[in-house]
Amino acid sequence: MEKVAIGLAVLLLFFFTQVTPERVERELEKVMRQALPAKTVDVELEGASGFPTLQGKFRKLTVQIEGLSFSGGQLLEMLPIRFTDKPEKEGKVGEVHLLLKDADYEGLKISELQAHAKTVRFDIKGSLREKRLVLVSAASGILSGFISASSIQSYLAEYAAKNGVESPQVRLRHGSVEVEGRWRVELAGVPLLRIPFNAMAELFPANGNEIHWRLKHAAVAEIVPLPTGWLQERFRNLNPLVRFDLAPLQVQIKTVTVTPKGVYLEASFALAP
Repeated sequence: MEKVAIGLAVLLLFFFTQVTPERVERELEKVMRQALPAKTVDVELEGASGFPTLQGKFRKLTVQIEGLSFSGGQLLEMLPIRFTDKPEKEGKVGEVHLLLKDADYEGLKISELQAHAKTVRFDIKGSLREKRLVLVSAASGILSGFISASSIQSYLAEYAAKNGVESPQVRLRHGSVEVEGRWRVELAGVPLLRIPFNAMAELFPANGNEIHWRLKHAAVAEIVPLPTGWLQERFRNLNPLVRFDLAPLQVQIKTVTVTPKGVYLEASFALAP
């Protein structure tokens, strides 16, 4: 009987030392590295060994991805996840943190993008079998981001150049964006004249997941008489400057803050099929 007890104790000890969050973490990291076109993917999963891990109950999941390049609508295709409303065995993570560093979204270089959600439920059996995260319930959380001055200035200058502004120069001020250049006026695709201008515009959130700008004030060379609001209309026609299609994250941008160092974003999101 004593030998049986010792054998059982050794077996239990082996079980509790082998069934660990670290093993799940390594598998998840392996799958994500294979799925994502990124420079690095690091995963950290916190929880207790043994039965809690076997039941799929974890305290915190942190995923850090560096150098990810993607376009609108691609995120769901790239991420190793799917949704189900009929889980075989439900597990949950108390907190999920996602950090994207030096990402490229449709030519816009994003220095940092962070998402934080609480209580994410998933199908542990389905996830293990399919080697991807099978989510059960939707989650909501907060998202924040930072785009450096050099990145947003380069992006806006290139965007303006593609839309009729020659030799555009973009500079960030406190609360505003200064744009300078020559607006090309065409008729049937033939350039007629180029109108120099200097303008101050503000960035603001619109339609949930978009960033727009509107003219605050401007100086326009009086080469020819122009209708009232001519430049304002030109700026308005360039909207949206950016549309963040981060499905399965349904993003609602709350604030866009412009500083000489760069642009800060604050948003809420819902994770849903």
